[in-house]
Amino acid sequence: MIDRKGIVIYFQNPKVIKIVKKYNVNITYVNKIGKYLTGYCDAKDYPTIKKELKKNRLIKKVDESLVEMPSIDI
Repeated sequence: MIDRKGIVIYFQNPKVIKIVKKYNVNITYVNKIGKYLTGYCDAKDYPTIKKELKKNRLIKKVDESLVEMPSIDI
């Protein structure tokens, strides 16, 4: 079973979307006016992804989504 964790990223510039895709985050929604995106990633990779994204100066804030993500059976 793969546990997933939802992630919300607030950014300053839409160029960040390309950077986020490199960290294996599956983007589900992008709001360019509100300057945020939502997506999900593996729960075990979440702490490292969060730490790496916070280092980027174009990203304001990285939060965990409050929505429960279902596990996937493989």
